[in-house]
Amino acid sequence: MRVAVTGASGFIGRYLVPALVAGEHEVVALGREAGGLAPLQGDGVTVRATDYGAGDLAYALKGVEAVVHLAGRRSQRDDDPLSFRPFAETNLNLLETLFFAARDAGVSRFVQASTIAVYSAANAVPYAETDLPVPLNPYGLSKLTSEQLLTLWGGKTGMRTNSLRLAASYGYGERISAVLMKFADAAWRRQTLTVRGNGRIGIDQIYVKDVVRAFAAALAPDAPGGAFNVGAGRVFTLLEMAEAVNAAFGNHGNLRIEDPQNGPAPAPHMSIEAARQGLGWKPEFSLGRALRDFCETWRAVEARPNEED
Repeated sequence: MRVAVTGASGFIGRYLVPALVAGEHEVVALGREAGGLAPLQGDGVTVRATDYGAGDLAYALKGVEAVVHLAGRRSQRDDDPLSFRPFAETNLNLLETLFFAARDAGVSRFVQASTIAVYSAANAVPYAETDLPVPLNPYGLSKLTSEQLLTLWGGKTGMRTNSLRLAASYGYGERISAVLMKFADAAWRRQTLTVRGNGRIGIDQIYVKDVVRAFAAALAPDAPGGAFNVGAGRVFTLLEMAEAVNAAFGNHGNLRIEDPQNGPAPAPHMSIEAARQGLGWKPEFSLGRALRDFCETWRAVEARPNEED
């Protein structure tokens, strides 16, 4: 199948493109910067820098049967926590342009990356697709709106659409902002990992290679449309993550717990039962196995500081 991937040079895209080729798909890798796409070029992959305008997409999607839409804007540290405007252009306007280009090109399947942030503390844990989502923030609202638009458009055009609600994803190449990635970065540099406050607070985490498998499952001919949660199906506590990272990265004993507290420990996470039943998907990587693979991938790309010969 010929599959176009937007945001192909991003974190998930860099893993998804070769995985799709390995699954005997032909890939059109789309992104704004030719330099970022260049490493993806190879057998079975056509790379194309694009401004995501209607005319350019019409050309890029010729002969494409499925679209995986990864391009989007996530929350950033300096965002106004109440402002929706930063997400409107990329997460909604671009989506509309892309979907209409896909419709006109005869694309039959459209899968987009959504987020656990469509849920919040107003939803019961574990979050389920049957819940009425209450978004965590403007970013989550933009992705929930994009899901609803896809459902509307798919119903009107007959295109099968999916939204994969991703938990916090981790792996080599992800930005160092989420707590597990901060732990990994510190362990890679043989620095002390610090757990502050209540180490029992939990986070739903999913390894990037399991995320890639979920997208591949959504492209299967018999996969149903709709929204699916893609996470661990549980939480990992801050202390559990720190200890697992140190073990996988050989950073033994480099752990400090500051201001330990025993208060409430939020554990927001998603049910993944619908993905098990509908997509035949579940995580294959345990936390320990994922982190070992993460470290090995990192080591294969760059030398570790103070690595012994």
